[in-house]
Amino acid sequence: MNTSFKIQAEKCATLPILQQRLKLNVQILPESSTTLDCLLNDDICRQVLQDFATRIHAKNLTCATSLFVKYWCTSWILPFLYCHVAVLPFVKWDSSALVIDLLEQWYWDRTLQLNQTSFYSFQIIHLQEFNDLIEQLNVLFKQLAKIGRVPYVLLWENVAVRVVQFYHSFTNQNLNPDIQSRLEQQKQFFKSKAAESFYLTENPFVRLWNGWHPEFNTFMRQKCCFYFQLEEAEQTLCRNCPLRLKEIGKFKDESN
Repeated sequence: MNTSFKIQAEKCATLPILQQRLKLNVQILPESSTTLDCLLNDDICRQVLQDFATRIHAKNLTCATSLFVKYWCTSWILPFLYCHVAVLPFVKWDSSALVIDLLEQWYWDRTLQLNQTSFYSFQIIHLQEFNDLIEQLNVLFKQLAKIGRVPYVLLWENVAVRVVQFYHSFTNQNLNPDIQSRLEQQKQFFKSKAAESFYLTENPFVRLWNGWHPEFNTFMRQKCCFYFQLEEAEQTLCRNCPLRLKEIGKFKDESN
């Protein structure tokens, strides 16, 4: 079968697979939708972040911006990683392909929104294409850090948390050798990136992988994502929050 026809035939099956395996609500939206690259406009970026802050009842834009990235990066990245691993045709990663128009009734639903024009660019994803993903996210995160007044490094740590959790979810699974090989290739790709690739002093993925805490059975962050500030959190810290370590240290000091 001609490769282009094969991809056209298979792409119709990709989205249902992503919905099932990644628990994603996949939506194809009009060209006029707000896409990631629209956030490079200061006014649009501020409006989108303020709308998100209102939706989640965030106390400030810093908290909202951190959780905006923590929420959206699941659908910005994981479907592409999964499709590479499973050799499924998918859209080429581009900030103009990813839509960020939440439905009125949205409430933390895992949502992948694609611009309808991207639906015609399905292809087999190659590992080196993730370099484009990193470069475009660098630009986006600098903008979000500026408008949202949030540390740039925190945004990349939010991404690292989702990506490392994705790989950790495959632990102890009896995987096909080819799939296992591609997973290891991906992990090595992220681990081998120089810190300068992220405009940081340390690779955020390596830093998180090195932060395994056996007592909490998770990879500990170095910065708080501010989720605990939301009313729904009721001041409860995330399982991998660095503030938990401070709480334990304080408890031990008081016990002595």
